[in-house]
Amino acid sequence: MFTVYHSNQLDTLKILLVHLIKNDPLTHPFEAEQILVQSPGMSQWLKMALAQELGVTANIDFPLPATFIWEMFASVLPGVPKRSAFNKEAMTWKLMRLLPEMLDQAEFMPLRQYLADENSALKRFQLAEKIADIFDGYLVYRPDWIESWEAGQPIESLTERHPWQPILWQRLFADTKQLGQSHYHRGNLYQQFIEQLQQTPLPDGVLPKRLFIFGITALPPRYLDALQALGEQTDVHLMLTNPCQHYWGEIRDRKYLARVASLKRKQIILQEGRWVTGDERSPLKGGIDANLEDELHLQHAVGNSLLASMGKLGRDNLYLLSQIESEEHEFFIETPRDTLLHQIQADILHLEEHQNDQILTSSEHKQKIDNGDDSLSIHQCHSPLREVEVLHDELLSLFDRNPEINPRDVIVMVADINTYSPVIEAVFGNAAAERYIPFSISDRTADQESPVLQAFMRLLQLPSSRCLASELLELLETPAMMARFEISEAEFLQAKGWVEASGIRWGLNEQTASEFDLPPTRQNTWEFGIDRMLAGYAMSDSATMLELDDRNVAPYNEIQGLDAELAGKLAAFIARIRDYRRQLRQTLPVTAWRELLHDLLDDFFVASVEEEVSFQHIRDTLNHLQEQLQDAHYEDSVAPDILYHYLAGQLSSARVSQRFLAGQVNFCTLMPMRSIPFRVVCLLGMNDGIYPRTVPAEGFDLMTEQTRPGDRSRRDDDRYLFLEALLSARERLYISYVGRSVQDNSISLPSVLVSELVAYCHQNYCLDGDQALASDTSGERLVQHMTFSHPMVPYSPDAFTGPHGSYAREWLPAATGSESPSPVTGGEPLPDFFADVTFPLELDFVELQRFWRLPVQYFFNRRLRVWFENELVSLQDEEPFSLNGLARYQLLDELVAVLLEARRADSEQTSHSSSATQLSQAQQVDYFIQAKRAQGQLPVGAFGELEFRENYEQALALTEVIDSLCQQPKPDCELNLTTTVLGADRPIQLLGWVTRYFQSGLVRYRVGRIRAQDYLSAWLDHLAVAVMGESCPTHLIGYERKNGVQHLYYPPIAAQQAQTYLEEFVRLYIEGMNQPLAYFPQVALAGIDAGFNRQREWHEDEEKAVKKMQEAFIGNDFSVIGGEGQNAYIARVWPQWSEDLCQSARAYAAQILQPPMLWLKDHADEP
Repeated sequence: MFTVYHSNQLDTLKILLVHLIKNDPLTHPFEAEQILVQSPGMSQWLKMALAQELGVTANIDFPLPATFIWEMFASVLPGVPKRSAFNKEAMTWKLMRLLPEMLDQAEFMPLRQYLADENSALKRFQLAEKIADIFDGYLVYRPDWIESWEAGQPIESLTERHPWQPILWQRLFADTKQLGQSHYHRGNLYQQFIEQLQQTPLPDGVLPKRLFIFGITALPPRYLDALQALGEQTDVHLMLTNPCQHYWGEIRDRKYLARVASLKRKQIILQEGRWVTGDERSPLKGGIDANLEDELHLQHAVGNSLLASMGKLGRDNLYLLSQIESEEHEFFIETPRDTLLHQIQADILHLEEHQNDQILTSSEHKQKIDNGDDSLSIHQCHSPLREVEVLHDELLSLFDRNPEINPRDVIVMVADINTYSPVIEAVFGNAAAERYIPFSISDRTADQESPVLQAFMRLLQLPSSRCLASELLELLETPAMMARFEISEAEFLQAKGWVEASGIRWGLNEQTASEFDLPPTRQNTWEFGIDRMLAGYAMSDSATMLELDDRNVAPYNEIQGLDAELAGKLAAFIARIRDYRRQLRQTLPVTAWRELLHDLLDDFFVASVEEEVSFQHIRDTLNHLQEQLQDAHYEDSVAPDILYHYLAGQLSSARVSQRFLAGQVNFCTLMPMRSIPFRVVCLLGMNDGIYPRTVPAEGFDLMTEQTRPGDRSRRDDDRYLFLEALLSARERLYISYVGRSVQDNSISLPSVLVSELVAYCHQNYCLDGDQALASDTSGERLVQHMTFSHPMVPYSPDAFTGPHGSYAREWLPAATGSESPSPVTGGEPLPDFFADVTFPLELDFVELQRFWRLPVQYFFNRRLRVWFENELVSLQDEEPFSLNGLARYQLLDELVAVLLEARRADSEQTSHSSSATQLSQAQQVDYFIQAKRAQGQLPVGAFGELEFRENYEQALALTEVIDSLCQQPKPDCELNLTTTVLGADRPIQLLGWVTRYFQSGLVRYRVGRIRAQDYLSAWLDHLAVAVMGESCPTHLIGYERKNGVQHLYYPPIAAQQAQTYLEEFVRLYIEGMNQPLAYFPQVALAGIDAGFNRQREWHEDEEKAVKKMQEAFIGNDFSVIGGEGQNAYIARVWPQWSEDLCQSARAYAAQILQPPMLWLKDHADEP
């Protein structure tokens, strides 16, 4: 018997299933119950439900419909193989073999033109896949077409469209028979199967005693026919979720409605744990006349617009069920009208709505909603990240207000879980302990879940890869690969630093560039960098370059001692990459591919227990491919791009769902059979154009032009999935979408399904007390009540106000503008750093100078032992075509040093002629260029020549000035000054040496623009020399692109005055070791410079100084590197510019930097 059970609640069908299994157990203890489901998630939910009711779930099979029906074919009909020769993969490889011989026929001209382009092998495989997919659809939904084609009978309506299809199917069918394979397929087995069941009783054991079909929304028409035929000899129970207890089909003609009215459903009610049979009733609501086609939209017409819009999939399925003979039972459960969500569900159940287009001035016709109702909410955010952050806060609020709701009662569904899983992990996975919500993510594709699968697919792409530095290191970072090459995490970070510092950018060797039609170059390749590393280990520290016949190798001198082992491991990894990159280019038979890829797995990975499933998945896929090609008699070699395309499709199609329903908040993809009831259902990413998902139909799919009830459409599926989500929410439905652009705050529309839901609420409901308002006004007030716009960032003040305030307390200080407690501004004051110091205290002059580079950084580093520098190495993947600011500065600095050394050597070689001197300097410069190229620090080719020439001119100009001042060197000046700034009983002894002392005075230079730190460092040296009785100027040389060489100097200063200045620096040093000083070099210099006019005369301008200092702290639109306030140390203490900070910074600038800037003279102004 074929019995259909209708219910609006899956829980009710579950109770019925348990009742049938429990009260009518199978006779044979080893016979398995057969329950057809559409997804593993549904089977898992049923297993848990059955175990809860029966105590244990065992000996129950949950096959998919297609698998079960083929098994029945094989059991009932003789000669049917266990695996069809017409499955999609088998047809793909057969078509791959057959297509070339068919293309010369006139009917195949469109295919011949498509395959005429380059890389036709891959395009032919992709085309074969598409055609096989289309043919597979015909076997399920158009078996009559297939039957006609095989019989050689043309189908008039299809003859003009793609005439090659029947020819190709006939050739495929004939080829299968020629191979000695079974000619049976789903298309030609349905009728035989049905006739066999109708005519011949089968012996016991052939068919299952009974079959349950649970919760499947829609089945293909021929599946239903086969299952109905199965009901002739066994009990088939189809348990169907039906959102409406009345007829809600599209067909509205009188004859069909009369047939529907004649159908009777038995009403069954669950009372006190017992099923009670009620009266029979017709599913037609209101009689035939009320259901006729309502062309004039009359007020009394029966229907529900939401159900009509979103329910096509279920509507077609109900129509198909109405065409077969069955016994029908209904178990509809009344939905209370206590919340907005329940009102909508009840309207759908009763096939009614409350809008009345004739009444506009009041809302009396609408259903009223409580003003505190939050059962349906729609949230507008700026990005997927904000969607998940807002969801986290909303769930925390929900759990606080409703302690009886647990994480396992919540399901979160998105259109594509692979897109959202990174932000889910970031928000839910990194929440503080008191805000942590247990969660699990299901349905991620296997390649996204497994690092090994990702790495394996990247290895297959090596032939087309440029072998970027970041790409190969990211590949090596795979745990299973690091284990194979015995590289620890610490060693990996070390190797990463070596790769960047040795100049590796892309390419294995110079041949890699040639493959991309670029000039061959060895510089910046992996071979170039590995040679540098190995040379660094083999050569002494003093060696600068290894000169070989074909190349120069500059040793990378960081490789010392035991580091050589790591360099060897890195070299072995690159050698293996190079070897497999060559092998993976080949076109090989599938058996050779299988062996090669098995070797690749062994050579690159160590299989851990966690990853063994992934390795087996790869091996099984390769074995399956070999079987398919053997079955298809495909004997040609397989091109690497075809192999990659096949494996990418196979390895990414499997979804990881084993953690679904694991007792946590479930995140999953919105897919068929996710209609399992949850107390709270959340839908994320409901954006226009994203959901419903649009999958363009193939241009040669003949079904798209001649549709039939029961045809599958991804868009219709998604509309029904949305409806199922709406109906499966027991207490709350939460919807969010990206409603504004994160770039410009422009408005983005929600999914059309969300818009339809909002419009339905607008027309049918109003808040309690709004009944007297106009219909549109009350609708707008309800929509405002149920929709929420969230701020763009989590630290917005608006995020912490209102009923939907954030729980993320870490953002509260930024939102309120208050500073968070820190080692400086919060907690107990630090003890005096010098309280326990033994006096006299020796203070190194170098430390004093280091302190004044940035006092707050020195405070964190030396006093608190805290460092904020980013230790992560940022890899560059492009060879330099020009030098950045830092690289240009370093090149200039080294070049000036080379030129000065050459001039010094020249002055000592008085016996040589001037021409020899020029040759010596030229040789040193040439050697310098070669060394820089060998280090990968000059751009390649002509770019490097231009870059060097520009910098060489600047270096020569600097050298001329510096060398003129560096004549007649004098002995270094020793500093030994005792100061009593802490009191006579706590003397401080300032010790150190001042170097680069010449007859002209102290000489300090910088190959770039002179900075505030340079002024102050030179000033401290100037004061130190003066204190020791040396009266001399201090020269400060720099370079500006606009004005060329800068030559500034400090004139001699009296010893007593110098000591007063120097002691003030020591006193402030002592102060700065107990608390950070608000002295910021760039900010201070901006404020001091504002006080000078064009003639360098001092005229203090407070307003101008404050403006310039604020700009230097915050930055402006013309600043490339941002303001000084972005420095991690400064921002940790002073996150924002304020009036108090401004006053303090101005005071320190006047105290510290103003004196040296007032003493400073420009040599160009001298007469």
